[in-house]
Amino acid sequence: MANAEANRLYFDSVSDSYDSKPWFAKVNQQVADSLRSDLSWVGIPFANTGSPSDATEVRLLDYACGTGLMTRVFGPYVTKTQGIDVSPNMVSSYNNRAREANLSEATVNAVVGNLFDKSDPSPSAFSGPEWQNFDLATVGFGFHHFEDVVHSARQLKERLRPGGVLVINDFLEGGDLLADENGDPLPDSQGTHAIHNHNHGHGHDHDRKEEHKHEHKHEHEHGHRCEHHHHHKHEEKKHDIDDTSLEFHNKMNASIVVPHFSIEGVKRFLTEAGFIDIDVTTMKERVYMMFEGKKIWRTILFAKGRKPVEGKSEL
Repeated sequence: MANAEANRLYFDSVSDSYDSKPWFAKVNQQVADSLRSDLSWVGIPFANTGSPSDATEVRLLDYACGTGLMTRVFGPYVTKTQGIDVSPNMVSSYNNRAREANLSEATVNAVVGNLFDKSDPSPSAFSGPEWQNFDLATVGFGFHHFEDVVHSARQLKERLRPGGVLVINDFLEGGDLLADENGDPLPDSQGTHAIHNHNHGHGHDHDRKEEHKHEHKHEHEHGHRCEHHHHHKHEEKKHDIDDTSLEFHNKMNASIVVPHFSIEGVKRFLTEAGFIDIDVTTMKERVYMMFEGKKIWRTILFAKGRKPVEGKSEL
């Protein structure tokens, strides 16, 4: 199964429960609080911060937008947000939430799409000027679902204005702690404990050699790439994210390429994608998460990179 299709199947099936759990709401709030606490780290002028240097127009592209975590994080400080996701159900949830929050379609809206299909790197649906020259692009907890992180980052860079910034968050390799039955972290249990059995190789560091090995493996196992799109006539079975069934386990694992990243690995793939002013940091406090009955505390990393300004020396 192609990666984009695996992602669609999984996220379509969990769109109703994806961030409905109390612990997930807390994770989202922790991410929002952390990123908002230092907007200057992002490195672009924002709107509505109360500063004399506030921008009058700030455009955000929220890719793999899901139900809109990164849209909500940066929403107060941008003037227009456009989301893209491969999952129609996630897009529907995203837009429903925006309308319920009295945000107009002209201000916040998402559509179904895929910018990472190597057979169609410049899809006609996203060729208009409204899909170019964003000040900020974001991906919240999405890169561990992407088949080729260098290609993905490069494609998002092309959607930024010169000097625009990509901000992502994901999970730190080796940054997990196991939790006991009450959800309390277990001392001395730090490591990599994410559930993942899809044979993509734990600890994938995304250097060039490993990227090539990974691409070859994906082609061998799946037989085709994400240019193939399947039309389903039936409604996908819905799952709760705490589902412990084999069917849910298989859908989730099929969508995950690598469950965590090292700081140096992220720096490398952003550099290879052509970004400058790269910084990768971790959130100060761990977040509690539970999947398939397994309770863990995870470390979230934040990363940013800037699209170079053409003709300007970066030395």
